[in-house]
Parts: sequence; C-alpha cells; structure tokens
Amino acid sequence: MESESRVQFRSSRRLFVAAIPGLALAAAACSSDDDAVDTNAVPRPTPATPDEALEVLLEGNERFAANTPEALSAATLEAARASNAEGQAPFATVLACADSRVASEMIFDQFLGDIFVVREAGNIAQSPTNLGSLEFGHAALGSNLLVVCGHSSCGAVDAAFTGAEPGGNIQSIVDAIQPGIGGASSLDEAVAMNVDAVIEQIRNGSEILRSAEEEGELKIVGAIFDLETGVVSLI
Repeated sequence: MESESRVQFRSSRRLFVAAIPGLALAAAACSSDDDAVDTNAVPRPTPATPDEALEVLLEGNERFAANTPEALSAATLEAARASNAEGQAPFATVLACADSRVASEMIFDQFLGDIFVVREAGNIAQSPTNLGSLEFGHAALGSNLLVVCGHSSCGAVDAAFTGAEPGGNIQSIVDAIQPGIGGASSLDEAVAMNVDAVIEQIRNGSEILRSAEEEGELKIVGAIFDLETGVVSLI
C-alpha cells in the first residue's frame, strides 16, 4: 500500500499541474492541425519515452557535429513558429551553462519549442528558482527527460578548480561548484564531477523530480559538450 506521504504528494502534484496556466495550450500544440504544417518541413520529433527522447537529442547532436542540421531550414522554422504560437510541449529539458557558445537548441539540432532549456553559469542547480524551472519543465510541460549538460573549458568550473576569488555575486557560483569537484586532477575531470554533483543536487533538492525519476516518469542523465568537436558525450 502506498504511504500516506506518497498519496499526499501525488495529490499536491496534481493540484500543482492543474493550477499552472497554459497547460491546455500546450496540449493544443500537440494536437495542432496537420494541414497547417508546411509539407516541406522536417517532421518534429515525438518521442514517447525518456530513452527515445535521449536518442532524438543524440541523433540531433550527431547532425550538428557533422554540419548537417535539419532544424534550421526556412520551411521547418516557419512550421515551428506556427505550432509554437499555440503553446509548448517540449519532450526534453536541458540544464546547460550560460556560456554563449552552448546553445542547446543548436547543439542538439532541435526545433524551437521542443526542448525546455534552463541555463546558469556552471550548469548549477542550487537556487529554488532554478529547481522550480526544472520542475516546471516536467510537471507542467510534460518533459520526460532531463539532461544536465556541462561543457569543455567551462570558465565557472575552472574558477572553482583553480580556487579563484572573483568576488561579487560571481563568487556564489564558484562557491556552489567547489564542493562537488574536490579531488579533481584536471579541468576535464572537474567538469564531469560537477555534472554528477549537480544531478545529486537536483535529486536532493526537488521531491517532484526525484519522485518522478523513481517512478520511471523521468530520466535524468549527465552529458558534456565538447566545444572543439561539437560532440555531446554522456557520462
């Protein structure tokens, strides 16, 4: 039998989802009239499971790294805009660094509206607003995959790795990263350790996401984007 706390959580989660404006619009976007879509546009992905969603992202990254993107054609962008005006229904959430060279829609070659992106320097997830954004992607918008994506030569992780003291509010980013990368012998290792540490922060800091992962409704994975090759590798 389910525990009373689990039942209460399920009930509160349903109320949370029901209370968020725009969910009906998101559903409408999923069932938009096919006749309105340009037939020359590449079909938008519709993965049904977290594993299928991950496969779509990795296939998109292969296209990006090979300089053969599909999501940037004029016809596809036009079709995406028409559908997005109705609402959003992203199939994946990506927590990425704020680095200007790490644009998730581009590196995964996905359409506008198909991935819910949360960005913060060092791809950290400590603040309630950051965790709340990640929760919104799953609980309100239906995303069943969460990718924590670090990247090579990350300045935020490098500052934490080298013990820099930038001061100001930037210092809070360094302070958030340092505990998770203790013992790293190189920047590359520190970047990977930071991704793992952030995933644990998400699990510890969000009952909604932790419960969804435990119940198989959400898959959380770590990845690293190589700035030089354009390749995203799972860790």
